[in-house]
Amino acid sequence: MKLVRCALLLLVLAFSRVLAGDTATATAVVTSGYLSGITVTSGGSGYSFEPSVTITGGGGSGATGKAVLNGDKVESILVLTAGTGYTSPPRVTIGAPLGLRVDPVLKVTVAWEAGSHASVEWATDPSGPWTTWQDIAVNAAGSVVVDAMPGSSARFFRVVPISLPRGKLGFVWIPPGTFLMGSPSTELGRYTNEVQRFVLLTRGFWLSDHEVTQGEYQAVMGTNPSRFAGDANRPVENVTWNDAVLYCQQLTERERAAGRITAMEAYRLPTEAEWEYAARAGTTGPRHGDLDAIAWWSGNSGTNGTQPVKRKQPNEWGLYDMLGNVMEWCSDWYGPYLYGNVAAALVVNPTGVSNTLSEPDRLRVLRGAGWPSADLALRSAARSGYLRDSLPDATLTPAGLIGFRAALGPVQ
Repeated sequence: MKLVRCALLLLVLAFSRVLAGDTATATAVVTSGYLSGITVTSGGSGYSFEPSVTITGGGGSGATGKAVLNGDKVESILVLTAGTGYTSPPRVTIGAPLGLRVDPVLKVTVAWEAGSHASVEWATDPSGPWTTWQDIAVNAAGSVVVDAMPGSSARFFRVVPISLPRGKLGFVWIPPGTFLMGSPSTELGRYTNEVQRFVLLTRGFWLSDHEVTQGEYQAVMGTNPSRFAGDANRPVENVTWNDAVLYCQQLTERERAAGRITAMEAYRLPTEAEWEYAARAGTTGPRHGDLDAIAWWSGNSGTNGTQPVKRKQPNEWGLYDMLGNVMEWCSDWYGPYLYGNVAAALVVNPTGVSNTLSEPDRLRVLRGAGWPSADLALRSAARSGYLRDSLPDATLTPAGLIGFRAALGPVQ
């Protein structure tokens, strides 16, 4: 891969110092009586281990959190238990930095164009071979990565710009994070299968900023099954779950052969949790904006069917048509949410229920609603399921309604 710019850094020797430092601070966010998030307002400095996190006040009780360090600063605080009864944001107190730290690591700040992506690589010799250390998203202040491989007397580093993603445009990087999945009991149109739970996604991933179009599907599969054909920029529809999975498999093979993704990367359908996390883009309400501004639905599409992608406003993460236009397949089997460690009230990287149903009842998750859907169906938490390997008669509503978008991530 040709480098646009390259920086070589000699490994810094280990050092030790007495930590004075500054105490980190944070604020809490409350949703429907539960602690839904904690935002670090100052990371402090001088932390040699994760400090305690104490949550008090706000009229409620039971919430707990865990600090996550980046170097000697508090980078984020995960909500472990949401508590209950909060009428206002409680006070978050973070323990002060204490003790002696021996720090045998190198912290590297990558300065690049804000919003770009890069791969940080290392080698024991400046001529290589090079090994990928971390793939990062660069913010305006630069992004810090920490060497977690002490013990080498010398190591060299370089940064390689990554296009979107590695040569393919139209994808958005979705960072790891925690969010409140589902809907509160007061949300209009809510179904009982939307019970709220806190979800932690520990791995970031790429997600197409648009639904797979008829042109893209035709280029990979050689066919176009769409009911509303005639415009290559309309989303492909009338596809089964199996069709969508096969598309991702064949796209993976094509892009690997072209050298645009590595053998350790693959296209796939997003999980249901990944889909909702991306659709919300940090929001907590029914949807991420005004319905007419962000979606094609029964109130503005009439009987005209699907519309070309990316004609409405995207969400805060740059994703178009997450609600409306066509319903989107997810990888999960459809069924009640599983809650894992109930005591912690946090589910990590959920992938849905196991397939314990009989052959005629094999349903996969659909998200996002579509062009003929009513307004109450177009919500970030709304979910439904359909048979994975068949579609109804073309005269019925779901025909011309079901499509998908692709995700890209490490082979799992």
